[in-house]
Amino acid sequence: MPDERGRALPRLCVGMATYDDFDGVWFTIQAIRLYQSEVSAELSFVVIDNHPEGAAAEPLRALADWIPGYRYVPFAGYRGTAVRDLVFRETDADIVCCVDSHVLLRPGALTHLVNWFEAHPESRDLLQGPLLYDSLGEPAATHLEPTWGAGMFGQWGRDPRVDDPSGEPFEIAMQGLGLFACRREAWPGLNPRLRGFGAEEGYLHEKFRQRGARVLCHPGLGWLHRFPRPAGTGYANRWEDRIRNYQVAWSEIGWDHAPIEEHFRELLGPDVDADAVFGQARAQSAHPLAVFDAVLCVAGDDETCDAHLHPADVAWRVERVQADAGPAADPEWRRLSRWRAALTAAARRGYGQVLVVDDPAGPVVPTRPDHRDRLAVVADRDWDVCLLPASVAGGDGSAPLTVAVHQRAYERLLADFPHDAPTFMEFRNAWDDPRRYLRERIADGILTAVDFSYDRSDDDRPVLAPGNEVIQLTDGFLVRQGSPPREHRLNNTAAVILELCDGGRTVAQIAESLAEIFALTPAPSVEVATCVAQLREIEVLAESGIALP
Repeated sequence: MPDERGRALPRLCVGMATYDDFDGVWFTIQAIRLYQSEVSAELSFVVIDNHPEGAAAEPLRALADWIPGYRYVPFAGYRGTAVRDLVFRETDADIVCCVDSHVLLRPGALTHLVNWFEAHPESRDLLQGPLLYDSLGEPAATHLEPTWGAGMFGQWGRDPRVDDPSGEPFEIAMQGLGLFACRREAWPGLNPRLRGFGAEEGYLHEKFRQRGARVLCHPGLGWLHRFPRPAGTGYANRWEDRIRNYQVAWSEIGWDHAPIEEHFRELLGPDVDADAVFGQARAQSAHPLAVFDAVLCVAGDDETCDAHLHPADVAWRVERVQADAGPAADPEWRRLSRWRAALTAAARRGYGQVLVVDDPAGPVVPTRPDHRDRLAVVADRDWDVCLLPASVAGGDGSAPLTVAVHQRAYERLLADFPHDAPTFMEFRNAWDDPRRYLRERIADGILTAVDFSYDRSDDDRPVLAPGNEVIQLTDGFLVRQGSPPREHRLNNTAAVILELCDGGRTVAQIAESLAEIFALTPAPSVEVATCVAQLREIEVLAESGIALP
C-alpha cells in the first residue's frame, strides 16, 4: 500500500524491544523468516535496543547488513517494558505485531494475522493469540483472568474455543503481551510515565475498550515464550517501580487502586515497610510535574544532568537528551542541538506536552498555592509553552530555563530552532538564546504562554531598580541605566505596568488596577506577572520587591 507520496509501505511490521538479548532477537527474527515465509514480501522488522551501550548493541545493529527490511533503533532515554510503545512510533507499516524478543510463532501465524486485517481494514481492535506451553502438548492459555498473583495482575486461563486453529477470533478480557497486534493508526499508546517492569496487562486492553474497540484471541495466532533466563535479565526489576506503574496506569483508565495495595501488602510481607513503599510511589506518580508527559534535560553536560542531581520525586523521570554535535562545537550550538533533539523526540513519541529542562539544577516546582492549583489542570488549557520557575543563574552567567512545550507548538519551534551552522548563526543573531527567543515570541503573540516563572510571594511589591532614569515618551517610556550604560524603550502596556510598580502594590493589585483602567475581565494576572518578570530580567525593576511588614 502507498503512503501520501505514493511510496510503497510494508504491510506488516514485526517489532520488539530488547535489553541485552541478542540471542532472543536473532532466533525470533530468523524463525519468522524461515517459518512465516508466506508474508516475507510485505514484512519489515523494528528492534528497539533499550541498552544501546551494552555488549549486544553492535551485533544487533549489524543484523541490518543482511536482513531485508530490518531497522535498529537505539533508545536509552529510560528503561522498561513500556519502551515497546516505540515499536509503533518507529514504523510506517499498516499492521504492527509487537512481540517479546524471545518469542516463537506457530507456523502460519502471521498469515492468519494479515488475512484477518485484510478482511477488517478499518479495525480498531487489538488482536492476540494463545500462549503455547513449552511441552507443546498442553492446552494453550488463551487469556489472563483478572486476578492477582506473584506481583502481577492477570493469571493464565483457557477458553475451549481455541481448540479449532481455524476458528473465528473471540473476545477476551486480557492476555499476556508476548504477542499483540493492531493497525498502527489504532494504537492508543502506553503512558509515558511507566518505568521498569510491569502493569501493562489489563491496562492496555482497557484502553482499547474505552476507545470502542475489542480485544480478541485469534486461535491461529499461537506463540511460544521463553521464560527461563539462566544468565539473568540484566535490567532492574523493582517492586517500587511496579507498584508505581500500576498506580499510574490504573489512574489513567479510572480503576480503583485498592486491589493494588491489598495484593502488594500481602506479597511484600511484614519485613518490608509497605507504607514507605506506597508513600514513595504516590509521591512520585502524583508529583505536580507529572502533568507533563516527559521531563527532558538539555542542560550542561552529562554530569550536570544526572538524574541523582534532580529532586527525588522527579529524578526517576528525567531523561538526558543527547544530540549530534562534536566536542569542538560551540557550547551554545550543542545546547540548541539538544533542544532540537528533545522536541523531535517528543513529536516522534506522540507526547501531548513535554517539559524541557535547560537548568542543571533541575525543574523547580511552583511554590505559590494558586500556581500549583493552575499547574494541576494545565493540560486542560490552551497554550503553546508553559514557563516554570528556574534555579539561580549558573556560574557562567547563563540564565536557566525550564519550559513545557505543547504538541501544537512542536512544528513552530522546530522550524525556528537551528539545524545547521548557517541557521545557528541566524538564530544567535536574532535571539541569542532560547530564553530570549521564547519571551519575544510570546510578546509578539506568536506563542501563547502559561507563565509560572514568576513565583514570588503574594506580598511581593515590585519597585523600580535604583539608578534608573525614566523618561516619558508619547508612546511609552524610555528607561536609561547607568551601570552598565544602556537604554530600554517600553511600549504603552509595559509603561503603564512600570508606572504602577511603585512598591505600594502587589502584582495582583497591579493586575486589578489594569482591569479597572481598561475594563478587562478577568484581571490579567498572568500577563502582568510575565511583564514584571521581563522587567526584572533587564534590571528595570529591582530583583527583590518590597514585602509587607
